[in-house]
Amino acid sequence: MTGFGRGTASGKDFSVQVDVRSLNHRFIEVRVRGLPDLPGLIIKCEEFIKNRFSRGSFDVNVNLQFEGLRRPRVVNREAAKAMWRELSDLARELGCDAPTLETLLSLGVVQEEPPEEECLWPAIREALAAACEALATFRAREGEKLRAALKREAKILEELIARAEAEIPGAKEAFARRIQERLAELRMLDEARISLEVALWAERTDVREELDRLGAHLSRLRDLLTQEGPTGRELEFLAQEIGREANTLAAKSRGVPLGEVALELKLCAERIREQARNVE
Repeated sequence: MTGFGRGTASGKDFSVQVDVRSLNHRFIEVRVRGLPDLPGLIIKCEEFIKNRFSRGSFDVNVNLQFEGLRRPRVVNREAAKAMWRELSDLARELGCDAPTLETLLSLGVVQEEPPEEECLWPAIREALAAACEALATFRAREGEKLRAALKREAKILEELIARAEAEIPGAKEAFARRIQERLAELRMLDEARISLEVALWAERTDVREELDRLGAHLSRLRDLLTQEGPTGRELEFLAQEIGREANTLAAKSRGVPLGEVALELKLCAERIREQARNVE
């Protein structure tokens, strides 16, 4: 489910702004930006999102602003030593002067120490919580629209099942007429033969079981639409099962009207599946 949320907070000598964007995703995926040298905080942000949401692709952008706070600067000794050896070797190969300390310092071996993660996390958590709350409100509004759309699809599904029920007697009568006409053409008009053929056809093409399952799926769909909490995965599975029953109904239907209903059922299942992908 798509959405956006922003939160801000302040700590001692710094402020933080957190933006969280979410997109549709079958599972949950979190990407945190803005904390390249603070891996512990990245993990905490990821865990916070995963504990708050169950589905979606989340982009979390953390913007830290240090207001007047001068972070201590230290020499990365290991990097400086390695770089000095490389420069000295290169100077000897080229016949140049040996490198100086100024040259080494200009290459960035002096770095700012990263701030203490424990000092930053309370403010980041506060801003992240506010962003997630705003995101949840955004997603809730979208969720109501999705619920309304799925309720319309449930109503369409109910009407299609009723149409399929109504088409069964007519399909049987139409098949009996076709058999009778065919046997008449062959001068083999035999009521017993007609009854036998119709009975065999009815057994091979009986769709009562499929319609009963479709009715059960419709009932479960309506139950899910009244529930709170994550239902997206079950809705997707339900759409898949409705599509499967529609395929079986299409394979068994010998008449055009029932075949058309089966096709509309497949389209309805696909629309439900598309909407379910947006549900948490």
